[in-house]
Formats: sequence, C-alpha cells, structure tokens
Amino acid sequence: MSRFRFRGQRILDWRRVQEDAARQAFLRASGLAREALARALAADADRDRTVLEYRKRTATALDVDTIERYRNWIHRQQAHAEACHRSHGEQQDLADAAARAFNTARRHVKVMERLRDRAAARHQEEERQADMKTLDDLATLQYVRRRMEGAVERGN
Repeated sequence: MSRFRFRGQRILDWRRVQEDAARQAFLRASGLAREALARALAADADRDRTVLEYRKRTATALDVDTIERYRNWIHRQQAHAEACHRSHGEQQDLADAAARAFNTARRHVKVMERLRDRAAARHQEEERQADMKTLDDLATLQYVRRRMEGAVERGN
C-alpha cells in the first residue's frame, strides 16, 4: 500500500496560518469594541449622575455661576459620551470586518480540508480496487494452476 500525500497540504497549512491570524485579529477587535462600549456606558452614567445632581441643586437657590458651571460640565460630559459612542461604533465596525475576514479564512480552510478528504477517499478507493485486482489475478492464477495440475494428472 502506498502512503497518501495531499498535494495541497502546503496551501492548507498556509490557509490555517491565515485563519489563526484572522482569529487573533477578530479577538483583539472584539475586545477593543467591548472596552469602547464600556467607556461609552460609563460616560453616559457620569453624565446622568451630573444631570441628577444638577436637578437636585436647582431645587435649592443657586447662583448664576454655579448653574453655568453645571451646564458647561454637563455639556462636556455629553460631548465626551458622544465621542465614546462614536469610538465604539468605529471599533464595532472594525470588529465586524475582522469577523468577516475570520469567517472567510475559516471557509477557505474548510474548502481545503474537504478537498483533502475527497482526495484521501479517492486514494483509498484506488488502493482498494488495486488490492481487489491483485486478489482477482491471484485467484485466476490459482484456478489455472489447479486446472493444469488436474489436466496433467488425467493425462491430457
């Protein structure tokens, strides 16, 4: 029996390396997107706390400077929250692109693995057929030998 060797093994190995790199990029991008979301949610919470504090303080008598400081502070926090949400959107877009690249790389690996499996199955079938042919040839030779021995014994 000959040993099976897949001719596309180097390509399959290369595709696997690409898949691993795409997986790592996807994991990094997903982590960054989660961190950006956490920052955006924290910025929203900070802004909401400041607005609640402002509302509590406005129930009591405030001077104009304090009101202006709170409004400026809330405005800065709102701008920061919006920037964090934009950053999260950008990171999420990058994570989505990395996911698509990872899925494509995974699909390429699966294609090569299916090709390898089909080639191995063909190889096994060819080996089986060759073995069957050898057995048939051997059986034919034995049959002919027995017939010849029987003919010699009968004196023909």
